[in-house]
Amino acid sequence: MKKKDVWKKCNKPKAAILTWCDNNGPTNYGQIFQCYAMQYLVRKAGFESLVIQYRKKGVQDMCLHNFSNRTVLGRFLNEKYERVYNRKVVEGKETLRVKRFKEFIRNYISLSAPCYTKKMVEDMTADCEILICGSDQIWNPIHFDPIWFLDFGTLSQRRIAYAPSGIFYEKPEFEPYYRKMAPLIEKLDKVSVREQVSAEILKKYIDRKIVVKEDPTLRLNRRQWDKVADKKIVEGDYIFCYLLGSLAPHQLILRELQRRYRAEYMVYIPTNVFSDGEFTTYLKCEDAGPAQFLSLVKYAKAVCTDSFHGTIMAMQYGIPFYNVSRLHKEAENVGGRERIDNLLEGRGMEKRWVRNVKELRQKDDTGR
Repeated sequence: MKKKDVWKKCNKPKAAILTWCDNNGPTNYGQIFQCYAMQYLVRKAGFESLVIQYRKKGVQDMCLHNFSNRTVLGRFLNEKYERVYNRKVVEGKETLRVKRFKEFIRNYISLSAPCYTKKMVEDMTADCEILICGSDQIWNPIHFDPIWFLDFGTLSQRRIAYAPSGIFYEKPEFEPYYRKMAPLIEKLDKVSVREQVSAEILKKYIDRKIVVKEDPTLRLNRRQWDKVADKKIVEGDYIFCYLLGSLAPHQLILRELQRRYRAEYMVYIPTNVFSDGEFTTYLKCEDAGPAQFLSLVKYAKAVCTDSFHGTIMAMQYGIPFYNVSRLHKEAENVGGRERIDNLLEGRGMEKRWVRNVKELRQKDDTGR
């Protein structure tokens, strides 16, 4: 039975989730993990959930016409188009990593037919009692869109923002975006954000309570993540390195970690956005999908990362982790450090940043 058919026949109250899931750029592990976790929590609360596959078409689109999802043919054509668009424009080609991402989504996430307009989103969510936006950076001013603030539907539908994130800075160029966000957020029934800095900035524009909630991935324990993790894929002991920035400047730190934990391998996943060359003495896992990523974290002796969700997964699996700076201009533009600091402070944990081997040697396995 198709997922959409299950949605139609389910007797539970329905909730729609507006978040990024395979609709905002190339394959992204954290994006998929937060989406899966959000869906898990909504279902645990007693709702049948559907993740809305929304994307506003732009200049890169090969076709600007939208077919109606109300017909079988229309839905088929929209889904076919999204597959072609994703392969040719977003990913460039369909690699094994891309296929594994698609497989994970098919198996574990209830994704709607593609929606490109407010009207299409309204049609897809018409029978939902609750509309939820979050988490991830859907409130990023750079990607401002009223849809991510649940600006659609009817007054009878309850609207909840659960831990959405964004890049929030005290800079004049961002102020116009905050002023556009404010009236949209005022209309929501319940509001939380993921970072304290987001709450502090929005409070200057909004006269209502905004609480800070943890990323949904932190609400699932190790046993629950194990249900979607792959078996061990690397034999022997290893250090897992996952960096969105440049790997090259941190090689001395990585070698020290390998020595400390007597690891046979250094294993890394090359990012699909920021190229950093080849590291022939390391074991490269470029084909890892979400399930393989979880496996690489779970069985590692330690994790070295500049990633927010890389840090979270190491925490959830109880693996020693070490944070390094995101040394890449383009990667730094998407933020990262402040989110990790907020995460560790919220859990009463010491910051685990290491800048060099000397600092690393001063820390024990718990990062102190």
